[in-house]
Amino acid sequence: MKKLFFCGLAAVLILATTTALADTVSYPEVTLSGGFQSGHFSDWWNLTAEDITISFTYDGNGLVDDSGTHAWAEFGVRSACYGDFNPTWWDEGAGVWLATDYDWKVNTFDPDPVGAPTLDLDDKLILQKGGGKGEGDYNLPLAPPAPGNNHRVWWDRDGVDPWQNPETANTGGIYQVVITLHATSDTTGTAYMTIRGLDQGFEVDGNWNTIELTPAGMTFTGDMKHLQIFYGLYGYGATHEVDFYDIQVTGFIGEPPLAPCFEQMIDIKPCSLPNSINLEAKGVVPVALLSSNTFDAGTIDPSTVRFAGAEPLRWTLEDVGYGCSQNDGLMDLLLFFKARDLTELDVSSTEAYLTGYTNTGGFIWGKDSVKIVP
Repeated sequence: MKKLFFCGLAAVLILATTTALADTVSYPEVTLSGGFQSGHFSDWWNLTAEDITISFTYDGNGLVDDSGTHAWAEFGVRSACYGDFNPTWWDEGAGVWLATDYDWKVNTFDPDPVGAPTLDLDDKLILQKGGGKGEGDYNLPLAPPAPGNNHRVWWDRDGVDPWQNPETANTGGIYQVVITLHATSDTTGTAYMTIRGLDQGFEVDGNWNTIELTPAGMTFTGDMKHLQIFYGLYGYGATHEVDFYDIQVTGFIGEPPLAPCFEQMIDIKPCSLPNSINLEAKGVVPVALLSSNTFDAGTIDPSTVRFAGAEPLRWTLEDVGYGCSQNDGLMDLLLFFKARDLTELDVSSTEAYLTGYTNTGGFIWGKDSVKIVP
């Protein structure tokens, strides 16, 4: 018997079309309002099997820029067991995402009188692999000598800024974004982003009519076999709102990870130790998925549970108790499986795994020791 932890997942209805190599998923529109609000889609994307392309439209017109207010939004990929806003802070290791910001001047988004302000860079959109980090993380094709000398990072909503060109001005606060990801190993990858169809870049020779380092991107780290699409908004001083829509992701959908945050406690053959199993027997093997103070086994959809390759014959809710030594007052999920259906076990097996999903799509798993006997 082993204790594990649980991390809930939001269930999302999606439309997917699958080819031999890649999956394309169109996700529903996401509107975030607050304060703080965040979430993620339930699919797990395997970047090592196929490059991932994330395309969506970002609408920041619901952001408030009055005195004493500010807000940020994020959209991208993160590894398991991390949060849905700033998965890491001032450090990488959890994925990569679009991070949005805007000018700190009060009334940046309001109509600007002629000649004031003299500069009007409104929206900032960058790739980020750690919360709080900036353009200095861009290192593809190489690190820019002056990260502040950037192209297509700052965008003008209304054409007031004299330094903007028609490509980056009059955006209206709406941006079509495409993020392209490629794995270089199981734990490393590269990321590039286009905004309104334009590659980002950096200025090197002082001639702002040309872009020397472009397309510009960055390396990032995380679990490349298990990535989820996440989104978040954080703001203060007002009720902010952002919209992400026309969301489409192309890549390869894989399996959920056996990550510590999803692990729960199971007990194979409660009241028995060792947990002896005869794979040729005609009987059943009981397995208890145990509730705890932080996990309710009654939230599991029994039809999704698999144990060592077998589906449950039947199940019931009862207080099994930890190790069957005492009842703890919590209702556990007790499931029964045909011994002959445990196809993932053989004479050399010493552990058996159980997986399943909650009624809201949250993935859980657990393992316990077994002894295979004749």
